[in-house]
Amino acid sequence: MNIVYVYDDSPKEWNCSEWRCAVPARGINRTKRHSAVLLDLNEFSTNSQVANEVCLSADVIVIQRNLIGPVLSVIQHWKARDKVIVVDFDDAYNLMPSTNPNYPYWSKGIKSKRQPDGTTIRVKIDPPPITQFKWGLRLVHAATVPSLRLGDDWREYTDVYHLPNYIDLEKYHNVKLEPHEGINIGWGGSKSHLPSFKNSGVLDALQRVCNQRPEVKVMIAGGDRRVYDLLALPEDQKILLPWVPYSQWAQVLSKFDIGLAPLHGPYDERRSWIKVLEYMVMKIPWVGSESPAYYELGDYGWLVKHNPSAWEHVLLDIIDNLTEYKLEASRVPYLFGISQSIDENVEKIITTYKNVANEVLGLTVDR
Repeated sequence: MNIVYVYDDSPKEWNCSEWRCAVPARGINRTKRHSAVLLDLNEFSTNSQVANEVCLSADVIVIQRNLIGPVLSVIQHWKARDKVIVVDFDDAYNLMPSTNPNYPYWSKGIKSKRQPDGTTIRVKIDPPPITQFKWGLRLVHAATVPSLRLGDDWREYTDVYHLPNYIDLEKYHNVKLEPHEGINIGWGGSKSHLPSFKNSGVLDALQRVCNQRPEVKVMIAGGDRRVYDLLALPEDQKILLPWVPYSQWAQVLSKFDIGLAPLHGPYDERRSWIKVLEYMVMKIPWVGSESPAYYELGDYGWLVKHNPSAWEHVLLDIIDNLTEYKLEASRVPYLFGISQSIDENVEKIITTYKNVANEVLGLTVDR
């Protein structure tokens, strides 16, 4: 089977495209039985010569999230040529809080556009992307998502298949551990997590924990100063780490002694398990919010209710017994984490695409 992944992330925001396009493509190519190619969305949307060549030989074209504007016309072009068209998305665009940097784009259709002279203007997309996204879902043959709850939200528009985020272990092995003093409680993520911190109870808990355990520091990775500034802690007990390319991310994770995974609200309930899965393959004890996003992983870490006391109790216990918790994290949680590698699960992805072709379209794709 030949698959084309149409990715949307730019190099500066490369994350979702890594997990939903690049990682599956590497796993598929390593089988030597199937092949996958990465194609830039701009090439696809203009149906460039490069796009035309790779799509002509594809059995399945997977488009990452952006069912907007000219992409809709190109989808129809390839459907008319009997290509299986799948959209992959991992975000609840219809439930984005206004604090999310992408909210103006998806909900209001407001986009920044760079001018030839270097200045930036705001342009209005009409209809807004969320409306066009719904149109696009009715055009494609199926959708794939990493969250069961996210999939349930969109079944009225198209057939939806659940494909978790599988992990490429090569990126996490052989990371050099850097010795450090004290205990680091760490978190890293995008600028969409502000409500996760504000409303989960974790902020007050971290203040209480750090007051009681002066050897503890809180590390916020990813460069979101808003989260960092919300931490009512002395400057010597909190650290802001800048955004780094994905290739360097495992090295940042290696600085964490305890991992945080706070969530809150309907938007967060549709997130994937990436954060917790990374902690497990790095053998990091973790604490997360009780949320549908993490229910499957509850046996491998500690899920707490949305109140400061719950966070405080668990964090203090882990801090005071860190050696034992790290040993526990290196056993069953680690084994489950590595079982979710892309190489162990690549056939599930291939089978999903075959099912779309065989069951939805009535075609037969056996290779």
